[in-house]
Amino acid sequence: MARHTDEIDDPTPLAGARIDVAARIGWLLRTSRVSAGVPLREFAARSGGGLSPATLSRVETTGRRSGSVVAAYERALGLPHGHLRAPVDVLCRTFAYAPADTDPYVPEPTLAGFTTAVDTVQSTDPSAQDWLRFAEYHVLTSFGMPAHTIRPLVVRLADEVGRAAGTAYQLRYEALSKLRCSPYADVVGQVIREAVERPGMQRAADLLSAITELPTPELVTWCGELLSDESWIIARAGCLGIQNMRSVGGLRRTDWLPLVPVYAAACDAAVGDALRQPILSATLAGCPPEFRAEVRARLTEDLVEPRRAAAWTRTRRNHHYSYAAALAAEVADGHGGEAMLARLLFEVLYDFRATHVTTSSFLLVASPFADRVRELICRSALDGPDETTRHGAAFAFANLMIPFDSADPAPWLASDDLVLRGAGLSICGFAGVPLERGLLRELVQREDQVGYEAMFAAGMSQQPELADLAADPQLPDAARAAAAWWQKAGGRIIR
Repeated sequence: MARHTDEIDDPTPLAGARIDVAARIGWLLRTSRVSAGVPLREFAARSGGGLSPATLSRVETTGRRSGSVVAAYERALGLPHGHLRAPVDVLCRTFAYAPADTDPYVPEPTLAGFTTAVDTVQSTDPSAQDWLRFAEYHVLTSFGMPAHTIRPLVVRLADEVGRAAGTAYQLRYEALSKLRCSPYADVVGQVIREAVERPGMQRAADLLSAITELPTPELVTWCGELLSDESWIIARAGCLGIQNMRSVGGLRRTDWLPLVPVYAAACDAAVGDALRQPILSATLAGCPPEFRAEVRARLTEDLVEPRRAAAWTRTRRNHHYSYAAALAAEVADGHGGEAMLARLLFEVLYDFRATHVTTSSFLLVASPFADRVRELICRSALDGPDETTRHGAAFAFANLMIPFDSADPAPWLASDDLVLRGAGLSICGFAGVPLERGLLRELVQREDQVGYEAMFAAGMSQQPELADLAADPQLPDAARAAAAWWQKAGGRIIR
């Protein structure tokens, strides 16, 4: 199919050190508008604020970052508060070279507005939009609560992030990250560290990503310590924190030097450990050459290679990029946005850099293609052309965090591939579908990804069996602690 003349693409090399952040912003705005069927002239009238069609066209084409303009897109398209701004802000914070916000969105700076924002998050069931408004008032206006008063609310927000799905997750993550990158940074940091160190912690990855939005030498040390945690869940989260700090930037080379022997020791200790070694390898591959060389010089055992695409070109010889492009064509269905969609899908399926995978996932979930992407990722996991594709799709669910309306674990559990079995169980979690009692008890005894995802499904659906599992002396200690954690934390959040 011929490419649209107004197609927006990221022309940077697939394996390059930089991406075109502005192009990705423009793509999200344009595809959101075009998919809604709103011409520029009509859109300008809807958006208010004196924005002309020519101005809006330039914003889309150049990807000029303006929080107030993105907020105008949300209003004109009837999208929830923060639906487009959250993924844009996450994207721009992640990559140090991203454009600055030329005109940030600021909530109405009134005491009445601030009071409402505080009251809503103190209600029994605050929404993701409520949390984002709360954070915006504290970060972007002169209003704010004292540290000791806001702390219980930050605890609640941190507890909710890992159990939320879709935009409910994205906006909560953005709210927590905004507070982390504000005068409340120490409050958020202390809350997250306490949460991660709580016995049985099951959802640490998002918290490590949020706390490392503001890198410090102390965080480098802490993430290094987490690499040898007895829980592989926590160790993996430590890797994600390291990757995020590398991308966000702000630290000196000397701040990373103490991590070298710690990282090398973690790699040697993880030899043969399928739950730790791959992410240690992927994290190291994304580090600067001098850091990689110093770590590898200390290794006493070979480190497995990270999962990679067949090639890092856009030619037809790269069958992985061709596959992503075919999925993009199917999703876009001639409506535009296909070129960038192919790039984002390629990164979600094949890129070993967590920062690329995560930010691309945020954009896809906020895009008008989210539902179709979810369907095709499921298909790719079960029927993809090779193991690299199937595993990439299976791992994608944890990054996309898209809620499902229903789920049947049977076709996934029929597979001999443990990665696919785990993916099917995670889908049950995102759908809030409980597992059959006998199956649940059988699976949670496993101390691997399958056991973790089975407990995730039970926790997200708040199965009554959690209480029995937490008290069962015949289960492994880790399984009992996980069940107790989920019992206390609560279940799935989708608003």
